[in-house]
Amino acid sequence: MAIFETADQLYACIGGMFMHLREDKQTQKQLGKQKFRVQFTFTTPTATIGLTTENGEQSILLNQRIENPDVELIMSGDVAHYFWMGDINVMEAITKRQIVPVGSLARIMTLVPLIKAAIRFYPEHYQTYQIDPQNHYDQLTD
Repeated sequence: MAIFETADQLYACIGGMFMHLREDKQTQKQLGKQKFRVQFTFTTPTATIGLTTENGEQSILLNQRIENPDVELIMSGDVAHYFWMGDINVMEAITKRQIVPVGSLARIMTLVPLIKAAIRFYPEHYQTYQIDPQNHYDQLTD
C-alpha cells in the first residue's frame, strides 16, 4: 500500500512540512538570502509542489508548476517520503532512477540547506500527520 494514496494526502503531509519549515527560524537562517526555484514532480500519486525563495521570502505552490525551475526532482510519493525521512541513499536512488534530477548539479547543491532542514523536521511532522491527516489538509486550504 502506498504511503500517500491521493495527491491531497501528499499535499497535506509534504506540502504541510514545507509550510512549517517556512516558519522555522533555524531553517530561515540556513536559507539566508538564497534564491532558487525548485519543482517537485510526483508520479504516484500524480502531484506537484513548487518552492521558490528570493530575498528571504518563500512561496509554496501546491498542484502548480513553476515556469523555468532551476531544478526539478521527479520521484514517487513513496520515494519522497523515504527521502525526507532520511532513509534513502540519494546517489543510489538517482542511479536507480528512483529520483530523477533535472537541472545543473551546481543548482541542485544550493538545495542542501533546505534538504537538511526538511530531513531534520519531517519525521516528527509525519507522526503528527498520521494522527490527523484531515487537519493538515484543512490548514493548507484555509
